[in-house]
Amino acid sequence: MRNHFNQFLLVGFVTVIFSNIPSSQGASVNENTEPNQKLLILMLDGFRWDYYDKQKDELVGFTKFLNEGVQAEWVEPVFPSLSYACWTTIGTGVYPETHGILGNYMYDREFNETFSIEDLNSTQLERWWQNSEPIWITATKHNKKAFLREWSRCDVAFNQTRPETCTGYVGADGVEGVRDTLQAGLESLKGDYDLVMVYGEHIDNIGHQFGPYAPELKEAIVGVDAVLAEFLQGLEEAGLSETVNIIIVGDHGMKFLGEGSGLPSAAKFLNLSDYINPNDVLKIVDRGPHLTIATYENTLDKVYQSLKGQEGFDVYLREEIPEELHYRNSRLVQDILVVTHPDYYIRGLQSPNQLPVDNPDGIHSGGAHGYINSMSDMRTIFFAKGPAFKKGSVHPPISLVDQYQIFAHLLNIPAQPNNGTWSKVSGMLKSQSDGSIGYAYPMLTFGVLLAFLSFV
Repeated sequence: MRNHFNQFLLVGFVTVIFSNIPSSQGASVNENTEPNQKLLILMLDGFRWDYYDKQKDELVGFTKFLNEGVQAEWVEPVFPSLSYACWTTIGTGVYPETHGILGNYMYDREFNETFSIEDLNSTQLERWWQNSEPIWITATKHNKKAFLREWSRCDVAFNQTRPETCTGYVGADGVEGVRDTLQAGLESLKGDYDLVMVYGEHIDNIGHQFGPYAPELKEAIVGVDAVLAEFLQGLEEAGLSETVNIIIVGDHGMKFLGEGSGLPSAAKFLNLSDYINPNDVLKIVDRGPHLTIATYENTLDKVYQSLKGQEGFDVYLREEIPEELHYRNSRLVQDILVVTHPDYYIRGLQSPNQLPVDNPDGIHSGGAHGYINSMSDMRTIFFAKGPAFKKGSVHPPISLVDQYQIFAHLLNIPAQPNNGTWSKVSGMLKSQSDGSIGYAYPMLTFGVLLAFLSFV
């Protein structure tokens, strides 16, 4: 009888415990308490985590925004800290090894096809984009109207589904590009769109050209700040401030190189041609902060040994790539990965085997990104305000994969499987859900009960 009672107690306890363990997808089981709220996401390319603090006295729009909302102390991007890889993580909540977009340049050895940020036709090939469902597709499938402008490859169907309105990334230069994009977003919010995702490239372009410390970069941020202030005023005049949640994200930061900035060079430039013979490689993908190399079977060891132990970078065979990079398990990873150290930059080959081939005079850049994602200069931003968010608070650092769950929660749609952690972001919200509860306490209690029953 005692054994039956113990079994009954154990079953009851397990039922209670497991009914309170949160889903690994957090937001997928938590309904937004205000289902009529809309969501606008503004992505500011290349907005480094410390840009605002360095000149906040000049930034009326951003200051007003943050006084009325929340911010993460910083956001750690994914590796590689490059636009297309980070954009896709923002939209899906998974690492590049899962969504398959490994950077701004890729090579598919099986199909002998390349992906290049400068080649629209290559990036619009549907096959690149079918690994992970982006938030705008999930929203569309749940009868939410989505408007996207200049947002990655939203113009490519996922499993034959497209959002209501989308223009994909082609590049919009200058602060006027940001203004036009935000104005289009405002008009969409005035209509019946539930999700608006818009993109601004201006700060990234200036950061590349002049570097993150240049007066031109500060001027660019002031210009974007004025556009943000105009948008917020327009939102208030339209009576939408209490029904629209606004999230401003960045994709990555920016490292000072110095070339072309008028300041002394801060990086030591290395030439890949000093280490390898172009005839020994099938394809070299990217250059600068990182690159990958597809070799021939009989040249793999030769190329690897020629790079191993050299100054300024780490080199890994595919199977040696550290797990913490969340990179190596994609089939598009090549034979060798080279990760450049923070104070170095590797110039690629002048060869048809190199993707892309830079100007033979060399790259002239004030700033670069794509370095290891744990590097502080690669950090970016997460700012948010609206009826769902707390006001005037600074939240601990988060990772780029964590943001996706907030998007799904605010849209009141199920999150797809993702690498984010709900407890890292739920504290920004006025109303937190059970998704913020961890696993440790229930499982510890369960273990204690088992130990107790074994002696009863």
